[in-house]
Amino acid sequence: MFDSDKPLPKILYVLGIVVIFLAVYSQYFIHFTNIFGVLLGEVIGYLVVYGLPILVVSLILGRELLRKAAKNNLTAAKYGVGLFGVMTVVGIFLSALALMIIMNFEPQAQDILNKTNPALDVPSDVAWIMIAVSLIVVGPAEEYLFRGFMYGGLLKLSKGKNWLPLAVLSSVLFAVVHGYYAVTYGITSILFFISLSTFGFAMCVTYYWSNGNILMPALIHGVYDATGFLSVAYSTQVGLAARSVFIAVGVAFAFVFLLRKILIKTKPAEQPPPPPQPATQPPRQA
Repeated sequence: MFDSDKPLPKILYVLGIVVIFLAVYSQYFIHFTNIFGVLLGEVIGYLVVYGLPILVVSLILGRELLRKAAKNNLTAAKYGVGLFGVMTVVGIFLSALALMIIMNFEPQAQDILNKTNPALDVPSDVAWIMIAVSLIVVGPAEEYLFRGFMYGGLLKLSKGKNWLPLAVLSSVLFAVVHGYYAVTYGITSILFFISLSTFGFAMCVTYYWSNGNILMPALIHGVYDATGFLSVAYSTQVGLAARSVFIAVGVAFAFVFLLRKILIKTKPAEQPPPPPQPATQPPRQA
């Protein structure tokens, strides 16, 4: 059961969400690299997109988020990797189904998907740096904001109830934040939003089952993003191979740990043994 601790004022939660969305979407309207140059512009961009909302969220809920961030690491690692694996497979299946439907309306869908992913549109030497940035900055920052505050805040407002539909809602909001996919891929961006939603859902459930652990979701998130940049820094084949191995490990974890969790929950509770009966005395002989 998720421990919701102290109540969170709704107005502060809404304020935090507004700041997150404004900060993230600012990069679509303000091109920091054009104003400050490539290197300085990237630094300022990260400070605005991640630094500003992290500051606001930390003032609202930071102490509690950090207090739980590294607790129950083993539980978070087992279920996090397992959920990542199985939900990634679910996302691939749903994306393939959605692509078949989209192609009935947009025959050029496959050509649109061949466009360069804007998140990975960097030179190969910069991609090596982005691998480290994914692990050190992007993974921890996004999990802190979207799982810790966005989803954790919803859990606090609901006092730990309705965690499953709230996980779905939070995951959809997490996908919506990545609006640049809609600009680049049009209707086919639905495929990316499906993948983002299933990934976000896996991390939400991990956060809930581990009672607020952020460290392991941040690591999983960072490694997943890093495999994308590895395909740019080294080769597409190596990047895809690394991601495939990561997904395969996740599926293996799912079979071992998630199946065990399900079986334990569905196993009927053992009935306590009946109390011992008092020994009967043989009747006395007259």
